[in-house]
Amino acid sequence: MYKRQDLVAEQRIAFADMIEPLDDEQAATPSLCEGWTVHQTAAHLLSFTHRGTAKFAWEMGKARFNYDRGADRIARRLAAKNSLPRIAEKLRDRAGAENLSKQFPPEMRTTDVTIHMQDIRRPLGLGTDVDPHIVNTVLEFLTTHKQGKAVVSKGRLDGLALSTTDTDWSYGTGVELSGPGEALILAIAGRPTLDELDGPGVEVLAERN
Repeated sequence: MYKRQDLVAEQRIAFADMIEPLDDEQAATPSLCEGWTVHQTAAHLLSFTHRGTAKFAWEMGKARFNYDRGADRIARRLAAKNSLPRIAEKLRDRAGAENLSKQFPPEMRTTDVTIHMQDIRRPLGLGTDVDPHIVNTVLEFLTTHKQGKAVVSKGRLDGLALSTTDTDWSYGTGVELSGPGEALILAIAGRPTLDELDGPGVEVLAERN
């Protein structure tokens, strides 16, 4: 049986294992997270393990409390100060740390790591496999948790019947949209994976991008 916080730590360690051996060219590759390189996407994860609430609030204030702008500033600053091997080392050292993370539910932290891992893996051709339990945990968070709105904009999934073809997960009623769980997660989060999904819901979600 998975403990929610243990799952967060496991994902952070897996993320660290993934980025540690990457070379400079791979680090500079654009990730699926718009505007960020692989290196900057990796650095973003340090925001939750190596930033306290007060420090984070101060940095958000500098960004006029615009989360996207603040997160971008923090990620770029952390990337400039830390190599990928150093980011990997720090993530392992504080894999189970709360710090700023305690402000967010474990499912949200797992979702953040999982999506950003795929943001890196896909452009680098490192595969798309995600553990089925993690797939279901992330999809459940994105569709049913009140803090899922931090990732999924209001109304984005209205009227859609979502289901995975590789796990037993489903959600909602209406226009059908199905496919591999990993591709469905990324499509919900606004990444370009709609061509890997099936059903009339593909067109509906494309119009909402």
